[in-house]
Amino acid sequence: MVVGQAIKLEYKMKKGETLTYKTTVHSEQEIKTEEQSGSTSSDVEMKMVQKCTDVAPDGTMTVDVTIQSGKLKRDGEEEELPNVGQTITLKMKKSGEIVHTSIDLPFEQPAFPTDSVKKGDSWVGESKISIPGKADMVTLEYNYSLWSFDKTLGYDCAEIKVACPKTNIPIQEGIDQTLTANGTTHFAHKQGRLVKSEVETRTKITAQDGEVSTYIKVLVELVEKQKATDSLGITDADDGFILK
Repeated sequence: MVVGQAIKLEYKMKKGETLTYKTTVHSEQEIKTEEQSGSTSSDVEMKMVQKCTDVAPDGTMTVDVTIQSGKLKRDGEEEELPNVGQTITLKMKKSGEIVHTSIDLPFEQPAFPTDSVKKGDSWVGESKISIPGKADMVTLEYNYSLWSFDKTLGYDCAEIKVACPKTNIPIQEGIDQTLTANGTTHFAHKQGRLVKSEVETRTKITAQDGEVSTYIKVLVELVEKQKATDSLGITDADDGFILK
């Protein structure tokens, strides 16, 4: 990259293109009350396939997201996730803003800025999440900065730092939750796809009789790309194919 060069952060899936991601979620929970205390941990592994079925003239993509496989490890036991095989259809703008989903999701991901950005630039994005005990979704503000450019899993990527400052969320009378998050996203800006994302989130619910602390680490990595093929069977040229 040329120093100071501006780039556009945009998703660019082509019709027929398929991306496969591996997602791992590690969580730890600690409960402290006046009468007892304890902790639990669990690990989830999922393989998710994203297939672009249509691209509108404005670049909005229709994507089918299928959970191809998944397992949960908890307390020494392993079980298959109940939603394996489920497909969710969504429509997403080039910025990453999701404008339609086939089912209600418990979150809304922040969109990229519509303007070009360069190393050192920062911006704020909003994300909405569902919180147990609250009827309405809660809006969180995330701070982003284009930290640097690097090579990740064979791709030239924009390295984006993300942080959600400590946010207090009143649940109900006498019960509050605080949340903080930080992580790093590696986005292949030339090909227009997420390559790797790692985010750590910490929450604490406090009440009169105790507190519950939770730590969650989510790692998403691109593991396979299948090129789009046109009606003549010609495969789209892309040197970014990786299989790890």
